[in-house]
Amino acid sequence: MIRVDSQRAFLAAWLRGEACSWCDPVGHELRFYTQSGPTLQLLPAPFSSFRLREALMRRFLAPGRYEGCYLSATPEGAPLLMLQLTGSEVPQDAIGTLYSLADMA
Repeated sequence: MIRVDSQRAFLAAWLRGEACSWCDPVGHELRFYTQSGPTLQLLPAPFSSFRLREALMRRFLAPGRYEGCYLSATPEGAPLLMLQLTGSEVPQDAIGTLYSLADMA
């Protein structure tokens, strides 16, 4: 996985099909994986247990809006929001979906 230093570089790597990660100016990390199906991940920093419950509620109340989204945790226990990609998504829209789920849009 390559680490990039801008959203533009992140999107370019994604469009080339390269696994990559980027931290936005606030410190939220975006990751794009290609193995086992393309996946976009968001590791929000910091993210309280209350905000995690809110994200779960948003996912439950708007299943169509957040179709393909999953909430999990890293081995260290940090929240992890994921979007299983179909390949037809517009990258900025997919990123916006995860930021919306995390209520960071």
